[in-house]
Amino acid sequence: MHQQRRRLPIADLTARVGRELEALARLSVALQRALSASGMDGDLSPQIIQDIQSIDRITQSLEDLGAFVGMLSTKIPTHLDCEADGIFAAVRLQDIAVSLDPRHPTEIQARASDGDVSWF
Repeated sequence: MHQQRRRLPIADLTARVGRELEALARLSVALQRALSASGMDGDLSPQIIQDIQSIDRITQSLEDLGAFVGMLSTKIPTHLDCEADGIFAAVRLQDIAVSLDPRHPTEIQARASDGDVSWF
C-alpha cells in the first residue's frame, strides 16, 4: 500500500515565515527596551554604543523582511505546494518548526514597531 505524502501549500508556508520574521522583530524591540531600561550611561565606548545601536537596524530589517515575505505569500498561486517530508529537519528550534507547520494554528500579532527606542 502506498502512503500519500503530506503536501504543504507554499503560500501558507511563506506567510508563516513572514510571521516568524516579525516575531523576531518583536523580540528585538524587547531587547532594545531592556537595554534602555538597564540604566546604561555614557561610560560606554563608542564601539559598544554603535554595536547596541545596530540592534535597531536588525529590528527594522526583520520587520521589513517579515512584511516582504508576508506580501510575497499573497502573490504565490494557491495550487503550488511542496512535500512536507524532511522540510522542517533544517530547523533546529522545535517551536519554530511547529509555528511553520500548517498543521498547527498560528496567532497573528501586531508588528514590532509600536514605538521608538532612543539610544544615547
